[in-house]
Amino acid sequence: MNQRLIGQLIGNRYRLTRHISEGGYGNVFEAVDTQLNDELVAVKLLRPPPPDMGPEYYQQLQQRFMDEARVSALLGEHPNIVQVRSYGLYQNQPYLVMEYLNAKPYSGQGLDYVLAREGPLHPERVVNLALQICSALHHAHNFQMDLGKHSIRGVIHRDIKPSNIFVQKGPDGKERVKILDFGISKLMGETSRGLTQTGYFLGTMVYASPEQMRGEKLDGRSDIYSLGVVLYELLTGALPFEPDTDTLQGWYHVHNFQKPRPFQDHKLAHPIPAALEKVVLQCLEKDPALRPANMEVLGQQLQAVYGNKVAPPAPFVPSNSSRSPQGVRPPRIPTGFGQPTSQQPRTAPVEEEKLQQAVSLIEAGEYKMAVHLLNELIQSAPNEARYYLYRGLAHQRQGHWGLAQMDYQGVLRLEPGNPSAEQGLREVEQKVGQEHINSKSGSHLLDAPLNAPRLGKGSALSWLLANLGAAGIGYLGLGASAPLLAALGSLQEAVAGAGLGFLMGLLQWLVLRRQVSVGWVAATLLATALGWAAADFLAPQVGVATSAFNPTDPWLQNVLQAMGDALRGLLVGVGVGGLQWALWSQRWKGSRAWILAAVAEGAGSALLMGWLLDNTTLNSWLLLIVGLLANTRPLSAMVLLNLRRIPTVQNQQQAP
Repeated sequence: MNQRLIGQLIGNRYRLTRHISEGGYGNVFEAVDTQLNDELVAVKLLRPPPPDMGPEYYQQLQQRFMDEARVSALLGEHPNIVQVRSYGLYQNQPYLVMEYLNAKPYSGQGLDYVLAREGPLHPERVVNLALQICSALHHAHNFQMDLGKHSIRGVIHRDIKPSNIFVQKGPDGKERVKILDFGISKLMGETSRGLTQTGYFLGTMVYASPEQMRGEKLDGRSDIYSLGVVLYELLTGALPFEPDTDTLQGWYHVHNFQKPRPFQDHKLAHPIPAALEKVVLQCLEKDPALRPANMEVLGQQLQAVYGNKVAPPAPFVPSNSSRSPQGVRPPRIPTGFGQPTSQQPRTAPVEEEKLQQAVSLIEAGEYKMAVHLLNELIQSAPNEARYYLYRGLAHQRQGHWGLAQMDYQGVLRLEPGNPSAEQGLREVEQKVGQEHINSKSGSHLLDAPLNAPRLGKGSALSWLLANLGAAGIGYLGLGASAPLLAALGSLQEAVAGAGLGFLMGLLQWLVLRRQVSVGWVAATLLATALGWAAADFLAPQVGVATSAFNPTDPWLQNVLQAMGDALRGLLVGVGVGGLQWALWSQRWKGSRAWILAAVAEGAGSALLMGWLLDNTTLNSWLLLIVGLLANTRPLSAMVLLNLRRIPTVQNQQQAP
């Protein structure tokens, strides 16, 4: 199953190249971002349900998977939390796109692999890793965002364990932590949502806190307990508890009633400072009130063990520098954007003045500053839809699709049918590859946005060179093969066309492989073969002569005559242009001109060569050069520069 997915294009953008790993309910693939020069990314796909899994439980898995994408998109600005760049549905299966953690110059692996390979780690190294984990979880626990009628007041991970902690090593040799898998995280304060209970334990029993085992309400101190289990294991190479049975009941008992084993019960690979042991054991207290109050306090206690010998992680401050690229004028806010759909009380003059300041900042490209100002306005008036609308626009223009999506959805909860929010939400959902539109925001699809990506000049130049190479190899090969082709009789035209079409299609596809499928090769082969065969059949009926391969003629003469057949060039142009256009039109706008360009190029290059052969005495080699240049398809290159991608939004099948 995994190998069949290799080569597939996810979200019309990410091409899977290699299967990396398989988790509890998902597969992770290496992929390339075809819109960012094949930059490496990681794509996580939820596996289809096994036959014995009930539909309700699988729906919960799907919801948790999308929650992971949503939460990670919110938290991923922190340097110690994996960044989620996009998410959506592929053939009704959720996926999320993450930064590739082994992209050069970085390398690394999960903390579970580090522990298995190296055994207990040196305490200083453990503290260095732990401080980064504390920084990341402190950010998650204190993350806040207003979402209209509900809000987020912190995110608890609920599944801290070595396999969810990735350790990167950069060219400077320093280790950097990345927290993974927010799939079962809990959003504190999000009262109108929450995960549906399924009767299954959420988390990993070995690392779960006592209150998590009991199914009670959790706060950040639950993650502190789980981190305590991880630190104990990193220092000693063993777990702090040993249940009688590896079952839910066994782990429930030890987490709630068994004291952790003292460090000296283990054969320690390194001396462990008493202060460090005390901190770890405090994290493992059964009563949350006896643990460190929060991740910031825990970080301070760990830092105090070694003082300045272990450098603390740099304080994390959300960037305020996101703005439009220098020299690029930000697009103006569309007319009518932000107009309320119903009569609402006017905001106070001071608030109205702040809102206009935020609007001015957005138009100036100072998006982060605008978001900061709008956050203040939302705190003072959490039911004012315009604040969320403009904040969604600021997030959208920064490329923060997940944040923009949540703000637009918040507007539609406050003002159902708001056209600006519906428009923005559709644009954002197209960006993240969603296959269906939320029914609350309307069901019609957008046309391609004005700034839809185009092919660059580099692609057009590569196109010209590919056609030059294919024409050179193809026609010279046909000339050299004239005796063999002549022996085929009536089949020589179709065989010659198929060979030339295959070379043309293959080299063209190598240039356009990010934009079109490999079916391009087959379409070009078929159209060229049919064009050559049709010209041979129609020539007597329309009273024109067509060239045939003559083994007694010099090979170069056979090549030039093949290039100068006008009827053949016209029919090949029609066939190639039509079939290639059919492939373009599925994903690109502006491709209708492709047919006209192909016809003009096919007929024009052949007419030119025919005229030169009949009316000039140019050297044969010079004629060959002219013929090859005429077959580079320059008109098609111009069309390439004006194609605009159509964002793919597939219709999802509705349940009966």
